[in-house]
Amino acid sequence: MNHVQLSDGKVKPARYLKWFGVFSSIGMFIINFIGFLDTQTNSAEGCGPDWPLCNGQVLPSLDNTHVIIEFMHRFLVGFFAIIAVIFVVWALAKYRHFREVRIFSWLAVGFIVIQSALGALAVVFVNPPEVLALHLGFGLLAMGGVGLLTIFLFQYDRHVCGENAGLFYRNQPLPKTLLHLIRWTWVYMFGAIYLGSDVAFHNAGTACSGWPLCNGEVFPGFSGNVGLVFSHRLVAVGFAFLSLWLLISLRRMKEERRDLYAGSQTLFVMIILQILSGAWVVLSHLNLNADLLHVSLLMILFMVLSYLTLQTFPFHNVSMQSKSVRAKKPVATHR
Repeated sequence: MNHVQLSDGKVKPARYLKWFGVFSSIGMFIINFIGFLDTQTNSAEGCGPDWPLCNGQVLPSLDNTHVIIEFMHRFLVGFFAIIAVIFVVWALAKYRHFREVRIFSWLAVGFIVIQSALGALAVVFVNPPEVLALHLGFGLLAMGGVGLLTIFLFQYDRHVCGENAGLFYRNQPLPKTLLHLIRWTWVYMFGAIYLGSDVAFHNAGTACSGWPLCNGEVFPGFSGNVGLVFSHRLVAVGFAFLSLWLLISLRRMKEERRDLYAGSQTLFVMIILQILSGAWVVLSHLNLNADLLHVSLLMILFMVLSYLTLQTFPFHNVSMQSKSVRAKKPVATHR
């Protein structure tokens, strides 16, 4: 059996579906990771200007590191994109009556398509850094759709079992100031991610030598690549202060909203790690391992804050509402 029927009529989410979602989420993480590796190693042209073929072949000669990386990038993107689409279709087929399932499914599929199209265009045409910077952002949104859909299925499973977990907390009161703070922090984060991607695609990482100072200066100005990197550092510091503000604010609600308080703790730790990994990138003169750690931590941070944002939206149990409506519907009598 792939689901369990409970005595009150509720159906637990399919066991295989939830874990297939975990596999799909890991796959989306891998897609973004190898895409960043592909860019940082200058392997994007490893297959030449051909797409979907690689150097005019279905299976190219793998005697060059750049060819291997680009070919693996294309293969893994195709494979895990198919896995993600299967997961989304499966989830929609069983739970499309839930608003979260519909939203996250279309979010995932939509941005998988957009990301794939941008990747193909980047091979055929020369895209400016500003457009390439969107590639990572769209990849994160696709990963977010798959990841949040998976989280929702696990939450619903616990909700069905009567546990006071994720879905229970979503219906607990939350001051509007905190609600807006969490949501606007997510928007701020996405802007910070785009700015960081822009730094990478402009190859501006070495414009500011040293850390935390930039070329030995507290304020190097905002012109050229130096200004781009310096802006990125300022935005990162602002992000850290926002997360600290969020953590302090939610501490007063740690009993009522344990989900948000625990998430804000994780968020603050992840931002500190992200800043430290950024320092390693600079001090190691753009060491590849430092770069890969930096983007890996970024993806985890993105999912943590996306989860926090999800928890600010109340949960509407559509299945229970439909039952109550049917129960209140008057029964026709025959004379």
